[in-house]
Amino acid sequence: SRFCSNLGLPASVQRAATHIARKAIETDIVPGRSPISVAAAAIYLASQASGDKKTQKEIGDVAGVAAITIRQSYKLMYPRAADLLPKDFRFHTPIEQLPKA
Repeated sequence: SRFCSNLGLPASVQRAATHIARKAIETDIVPGRSPISVAAAAIYLASQASGDKKTQKEIGDVAGVAAITIRQSYKLMYPRAADLLPKDFRFHTPIEQLPKA
């Protein structure tokens, strides 16, 4: 939540990112990844699906992880994006139009 507020993201994106990160860890989609890199990738996924898009670099600068680290975790999450995003999430960008990496 601190990363989201430092990025100026709305509460809806913060809630979605928290949901994504928790679910990705519970379902073992991101095995061996650090919690911070999972959180950063979850923020990236949620922000890309919302109207408040942030780059991997912007998120990495706030979270203290490299953009490539975010990209690696995001690549693991992307194929399961429909399962990871909360059911009540209001999409600005449809899943099929999200960046592949």
